[in-house]
Amino acid sequence: MTKVHQRLISILEEFLEEKSMLNRAFLASRLHVSTKTIQKDIKLLNDILEEHGAKIESQRGNGYELEIIQTKKFEDFCVNVFQKQTEKIPTSYEERVAYILHRILTTDGYVKLSQLAEEIYVSKSTVNLIMKDVTDICSRYELQIEKRPYYGIRIVGEEFNIRSCLSQYGLPRYDHTPFHENYEQTDTYLSLPHISLIRSVILKYIEGGTIYLSDIEIDNLSIHIAIALKRCRDDHYIQALHVEESELIIKKEYKIAKQILGNLGEELKLQFPEEEILYVTMHLLSTAVTARDRYENVEELLGKDVYAFMQHILFKVAEERNLTFYYDEELLFGFGVHLKTLLNRLKYKLNTRNPLLAEVKKNYPYAFEIAVLVGDIIGEYTGESIPESEIGYIAIHFGGAMSRLQENNQKKRCLLVCATGQGSAQLLKYKILSHVRDKLEIVGITGYYQLKVEDLYKDKIDCIISTIHIPSGLPVPVIKVNSIFDDKEIKSIGKQLFTHVNDSMQQYIKEDLIFLNRSASTKEEVIQFLCEKAAEKNYVPANFYASVMERENTSPTAVGNLVAIPHPMQLLSDTTFLMFCTLDKAIDWGDKKVQVIIIFSVKRNNNEDLQKLYDFLYDIMSSQTIIEKLHQAQAVDDFQEILLSL
Repeated sequence: MTKVHQRLISILEEFLEEKSMLNRAFLASRLHVSTKTIQKDIKLLNDILEEHGAKIESQRGNGYELEIIQTKKFEDFCVNVFQKQTEKIPTSYEERVAYILHRILTTDGYVKLSQLAEEIYVSKSTVNLIMKDVTDICSRYELQIEKRPYYGIRIVGEEFNIRSCLSQYGLPRYDHTPFHENYEQTDTYLSLPHISLIRSVILKYIEGGTIYLSDIEIDNLSIHIAIALKRCRDDHYIQALHVEESELIIKKEYKIAKQILGNLGEELKLQFPEEEILYVTMHLLSTAVTARDRYENVEELLGKDVYAFMQHILFKVAEERNLTFYYDEELLFGFGVHLKTLLNRLKYKLNTRNPLLAEVKKNYPYAFEIAVLVGDIIGEYTGESIPESEIGYIAIHFGGAMSRLQENNQKKRCLLVCATGQGSAQLLKYKILSHVRDKLEIVGITGYYQLKVEDLYKDKIDCIISTIHIPSGLPVPVIKVNSIFDDKEIKSIGKQLFTHVNDSMQQYIKEDLIFLNRSASTKEEVIQFLCEKAAEKNYVPANFYASVMERENTSPTAVGNLVAIPHPMQLLSDTTFLMFCTLDKAIDWGDKKVQVIIIFSVKRNNNEDLQKLYDFLYDIMSSQTIIEKLHQAQAVDDFQEILLSL
């Protein structure tokens, strides 16, 4: 029987999770391989499944479908396969990059490319392609890859930088459970010794003490100390830290670092030099925060300089995104202490893992955009590039603040238009509020002749409820009430109101900004085409493309499921709009494949609540069915109809 290697298992998992028709492009995107490879893998998997009560049917033009013939036999096979997880080899492009990084970072001598190709079951030419990204990653850590004919390649650089790279790329990511719970059962490229012991020693010296660490931060510190332990045992010590030792020795974190390494040294019969204690001290300063209850206010906790910088950041967010967070105590504390440790990480050139990054980018795109802006402000202040992992953590803090802001502003502001006088208008007001008081705020009562469009904007009116007919053309929905005495009709207002308010995406979807089945070979090519078209139609200024590429270079906008949502770093357009493009073939977009592109631009001086627009985009990008329909649409009218059906 053919061996069930990891990629075949991944394909089987996709069928079991989706329980629907899957096409080659979708599977290729998920597994980061070509459609030709998927075709070969499907044939291999089918040969295996036919012996175990199932088969994969191919339907021309639609894709593949898993058909289970003998349920018990197939279930037994799945249990056996998923328990054994045979052939533990990297299958995705990202995993292959990580594997090669681990291999050369942890090997003292040279490694041949042909040997690497054999280890991960790919061709030497594929390894050469992967090496471009490996080299790029190494350069970020000031590491060089030395090549020697007939010997292969090896890493050259400072020990501090090698450890930083290992901590980021040497271990698997766990999105939902703490690292220490998974490590014992998981094969990793970088084998870390004594991880449970290290964690218990850390807890011993921080529990009930003067500093606080979250579970993820404890895991991160455990990883750094475990890497240090492994490297020291292999005679790779920190030689220079490029910081003032006297600055670190006076910190309370130095004392804790000395206790942790002293305890571990006794347990493991190992002596750590002073540089290693200073190394752990730097990590504590870049992770731990002083317990909140020891200070009267946030400013005292953060210090005047960090507090003032945080206020500057919040001012810029209010200025550029019309979101006010000055009075959110939870944000001031949570983001404030994160900012303090982030500034230390930048100072000491340390990185941090973020196992929640992919989930944050996918589920909280609006908060992530605010975090990108905040990261840009911090970058200008420090002169350092802010890693995407840090932006993800910032997004978590602002996502919570935005949710709290939304809770405070969740009632819809409504204007009542009544032609029969104040008495009946007041009666209608109270009857409406008796049914939808928790969802609606009636901010005023007026006659039709007093209705002015500028007042709707000034008073931030979400909708109008009227007892008389009002011609269309107003910027907000109008709900007509025929009788103020009909309770059934009054009760239906709530349903009508929120249907109208949510059915507002049409204003952002413009026929002249939809392009179908285009040909492109790179993301730069398709972004440039779309930006030029938007500029031709006077939607955007000439510098729009440069701003979109600046944002793209900060954090790639491919979100998975063959979708990318590029957008400018700054607010540049006079109107908020969406621009759509489908490609005849999927193209590489960082480490993902993309075939549906949505340019997203928010107008300057925006004061709209964009949460519904972000929810709309999420509904698109999270549905494979919708993406399939959009890609298959041949006419703009059909494309619009699919979007407006959401």
